[in-house]
Amino acid sequence: MPRRPAWTATLTWKAAVFITLMCCALAALLGALVHVSVTRQTVDASREKALARLEDVTRAYEAGEPLPAFAGVDPVGLPPSLRALATGGSRGTMVADHGGRPTMWAAGPADGRALAVRLDYSLSARTISGLDQAILGSSVLAIAATLLVGSFAVTRVTRRLHLTALVARRIGAGDLDARVGDPRTKDPSRPQDEVATVSGALDTMASALQGKLLAEQRFTADVAHELRTPLT
Repeated sequence: MPRRPAWTATLTWKAAVFITLMCCALAALLGALVHVSVTRQTVDASREKALARLEDVTRAYEAGEPLPAFAGVDPVGLPPSLRALATGGSRGTMVADHGGRPTMWAAGPADGRALAVRLDYSLSARTISGLDQAILGSSVLAIAATLLVGSFAVTRVTRRLHLTALVARRIGAGDLDARVGDPRTKDPSRPQDEVATVSGALDTMASALQGKLLAEQRFTADVAHELRTPLT
């Protein structure tokens, strides 16, 4: 099994992946909600307009008046499911392709046949398509901006962690004068985060260790001096 690159284990990489996934999920959720809401409003508006036209055409048909060009009895292109619904005695609407253009159909019963009207749905379809493109573009920009800001914030934290680790290695190598010196630990009025707490604890430990070693050195020197004096 191939081993993953070392950089994939870093906190910056994991934070970037987490932020990206969360932003994508949030953008997808919001985009879906906006798409569904706008599509429903657009379809409802077209459906109401088509049904209103069907009412007018039905009155004209019952009065024996000529039908307009956008209406007809069993017209060509009427979706079969909508035709069956109308011949069964019910009214309904449906969006379907007609002549290479999206069309909103409304149909109702007329002497055992289907009386239908059609409404051009191209503008509404373009509106929904444009909205989807706008949602996609804005989501990509939002994700990119959030990823940059999040990466910058995480990088600042990881830089402080790397400094703390470096100081810990220096102390382990014998440099007891090494200190992190995080400014957050020097000013009690400033709020401290977890990294500042760790840095302060490391500095405190180094100071205590240095103090104990100095005390032991002084004690050893005093004992050596006390032993050398009587021997001399």
